[in-house]
Amino acid sequence: MLINLSKDYLYQQPQKAIELANEALEISISIKDLKRQASSLYCIADGYRVIGENIKSLDYFLQSLKTFKDVSDKEGIARCANSIGLIYRFLGDYPAALDYHLNALRIYEELGDNVGIASSMINTGVVYRNLGEKDIALDNYEKALKISRKNNDLINTVSALVSTGNIYWYNNENTKSLKYYEEALEISQQDDFKGDNTAGILNNIGNVNRSEGKYNEALEYYNKSLQISKKIGDKNLIAVTLKNIGIVKKNSGKLSQAIEYFNKSLKLSQQIHLLRIQRETLDQLSQTYTLLADYKKALEYHIEYSKLKDSLYDEETSSKISMLQLSHEKKETEQQNTIKEKDLELKISRERNIRNFIILISLLAISLAVFLWNQYRLKAKRNQELRILNAELERRVEERTKRMREEIEQRRIAQEQAELANDTKNRFLATISHEVRTPINAIIGFCDLTIKSDIEPKHQENLKRVKDSSEHLLALVKDVLDYSQIESGTLELKNSTFDIKKLIESVSNAFYLDASSKEINISYKIAENIPKYVIGDSDILRQVLYNLVGNAIKFTDKGDVTISVNLDEKLESDKKIKLKFSVNDTGIGISKLKQKLVFMDFTQVDNSSSRRYGGAGLGLTLSKHFVELMGGKISVESEKGKGSNFMFTIILEEDKQKSIKPSPEKSIEKKKLHILVAEDNLLNAHVVGAFLKRLGHTSKVAGNGLEALEKLAKEDFDAVLMDIEMPEMDGIEATEAIREGKENVRNPKIPVIALTAHALKDYEEKSFKAGMNNYLTKPVDIEKLSEVLQAV
Repeated sequence: MLINLSKDYLYQQPQKAIELANEALEISISIKDLKRQASSLYCIADGYRVIGENIKSLDYFLQSLKTFKDVSDKEGIARCANSIGLIYRFLGDYPAALDYHLNALRIYEELGDNVGIASSMINTGVVYRNLGEKDIALDNYEKALKISRKNNDLINTVSALVSTGNIYWYNNENTKSLKYYEEALEISQQDDFKGDNTAGILNNIGNVNRSEGKYNEALEYYNKSLQISKKIGDKNLIAVTLKNIGIVKKNSGKLSQAIEYFNKSLKLSQQIHLLRIQRETLDQLSQTYTLLADYKKALEYHIEYSKLKDSLYDEETSSKISMLQLSHEKKETEQQNTIKEKDLELKISRERNIRNFIILISLLAISLAVFLWNQYRLKAKRNQELRILNAELERRVEERTKRMREEIEQRRIAQEQAELANDTKNRFLATISHEVRTPINAIIGFCDLTIKSDIEPKHQENLKRVKDSSEHLLALVKDVLDYSQIESGTLELKNSTFDIKKLIESVSNAFYLDASSKEINISYKIAENIPKYVIGDSDILRQVLYNLVGNAIKFTDKGDVTISVNLDEKLESDKKIKLKFSVNDTGIGISKLKQKLVFMDFTQVDNSSSRRYGGAGLGLTLSKHFVELMGGKISVESEKGKGSNFMFTIILEEDKQKSIKPSPEKSIEKKKLHILVAEDNLLNAHVVGAFLKRLGHTSKVAGNGLEALEKLAKEDFDAVLMDIEMPEMDGIEATEAIREGKENVRNPKIPVIALTAHALKDYEEKSFKAGMNNYLTKPVDIEKLSEVLQAV
């Protein structure tokens, strides 16, 4: 009865509730009713929580929790844990608060208590919001709201709605927050609602209107909240609402009225020791008197605000210290009780051990006598057997050790030979890449320069075919390099935006002369629903098409080769698309048996094909790896003597934002640069210099790394285009010297861009490690070069 009365008085007369709960505690102690003791302690703690005595409240909650644990009352344990979490939250110890709320949630879930689950989820969400985890908090609120609605739990429904609204209000999403506040208000005004949230909700709606500058509407809600708060005697909310009304008056320019409300809020908050409201109100008074140009009073209130801010910090610190002292005292008591229990257990254990020891000694003495007698009889025989066994074991161990040493040595030699062979292969591939790319770079560069000059269209078309054929040659060299990278598992996609139609035209042009010489008509068809611009690795796609079209022309004496591109499907993502490519020819065809083998390494239709048509049988193997790397599959349909149709799918991304790309000549008008070109090959240096001149830049050439350092010490440049492979000092060494400021380089932080014929990833990694800012491979792409330089 007394406990129930205490609960009834909790919010109207909390001091009376504490007195009733104390009487209930005395009675429950006298009759040794632990469960009622736990409930009485909980009511006392709840009373102290309402009047703001957090440390006392925590002390009683902890006593209640221990007592509920003694009687194994899971519901009581969960209720205490949830309330202890509240106190820790008030004290600013969010990790401890979160721990207790989560423990309460776990127990409520075991009990299937949906009201407790919803309450714990809401409290957990508030802690997460204070910790800055707004998304997690919102997820907790939404789950609690769903559970509360399902169980017609109006109190937790309102709490979840208000908490959700607070999240959106703190994010300045006033429309969303208002929606949740209004629904909470509607529920709180129902006849069967037993909570006391209405005044707080009205105050929150007033805050939303104030944030939107709707001061009249804000005042209307604040006054309604104030009326209800006065009626139920909620002094905390009265002080808060008076302060909020003062803010509206100040913002409306009614400064005298604002001061009147601020003074009322200040007086009340001082009476009930609401230090945070005092601090906020003093700050508002200081701002208001500043607006009135009464700087003396503004300064006085600001000084009071600063003092109170410091005292608030001291009070919070004192509260935390008191809480820690309380925790320490309880831990000491528990430790002393544990020590006493351990001492008693130890004493009993010692007595038991002595008894067992005497029994054990007796048994051991008997066993030892029997054992010694048997040992004496068997000793001679065992010793003889052991000698024979040891000799045999030593012989076997020696043989095994000898074999292991030989195997280890053989493996070491084999590993060293494999590593040497791999290094040799990598050096060979790097050299081949560099030596072949260097002259091809010059060919493509001069073709590009001449194409864009004022020459006849017929010559321009011929030069485009020369350029495309050179790029095809470069792709063949790249096949070997890529095969090596596929073997080592280091091949990676390099995605960029490209034009599908231009890529297909480039492939077609590359084989124009070969097709014409064999009376083959090469054509292409691109479906109308194919996007113009897509994002993917254009180099790898071009290599696959080179391999397939090259094979089609190689194995067709006369007829047609057709490249087709169709949209296979749009994937779940709006931007992802799957394209289907096919290369159809009217050539010699492939038998059913050989169709299963064509994608294997170094495989051709038959041995005579290699002699008649040439090739290493590597292109289709690489194409299969490339297609699978781009998320697709490759297949073939063919009939002997009737031609073949190679089909593959790949996944690309549609570039919806790509518009007509401005030409390099226009984009370079934004920035004119002075570039140092470090290049030992004069032809390539000439090509790069011509490209830079076309882009509107000026340049100078250094024949090696040492010359580059000398020029950087004598003259200011905006960037360096650095070749890797150069005599005397290579590009890697030169970049490291620049970054270390050697040879009196004027600007050690100058952007350095690798422009090299090396295509292996090892060189790219070494370049960035040395301090380069970007990495471009030859042949030079003028658009990419322009883009990189404009980023300098």
